Amino acid sequence: MTIADFLTRADDMLLDRVFQPVADRLGDRPDAFDVGMSLQIGAIVFLLAADGALLAVHRLGWAGAAWDGLSAAAGVWFYRVMLVWRGMVREGHANPLRPVYRPLRLFALVYALFSVWQIATALPSDRLAMVFDAASNLTFVAGMYFIACERRPPVRKAAVPASPWKATSYS
Repeated sequence: MTIADFLTRADDMLLDRVFQPVADRLGDRPDAFDVGMSLQIGAIVFLLAADGALLAVHRLGWAGAAWDGLSAAAGVWFYRVMLVWRGMVREGHANPLRPVYRPLRLFALVYALFSVWQIATALPSDRLAMVFDAASNLTFVAGMYFIACERRPPVRKAAVPASPWKATSYS
């Protein structure tokens, strides 16, 4: 088994065994795509909160602020692209965004795990900012996985007559 096969299986397992069952229990409103889009906005908010925490302890310079500003702008751009591509995800059909964004999901997952590890190695004055940064990355990853979930048609219950005597019509 190659590394690519292992990563593909891990991504499919995470999608099928963790996020898809949660998405199936959500029902129609909000569907998994809506939850994923809300999490994308949450990731941007956590990123801005991390910047606010760094500004509060005077640890954010111009280069860091510019980088985080570009990151937030990229997050807003990604959100807008997903809004346009929402029509591609249809009920009862395979989600085309699932294979398209697999590399991005895996890269973002590794980066999110790295940002969680950074909390342990950060200076005490920077830990709050690192917590917000890790929350931003984990929220982005969760949003990507919810966006990749399949939209399954709702289960329709068969029409059951109220009583056996009203089931037949003698007219």
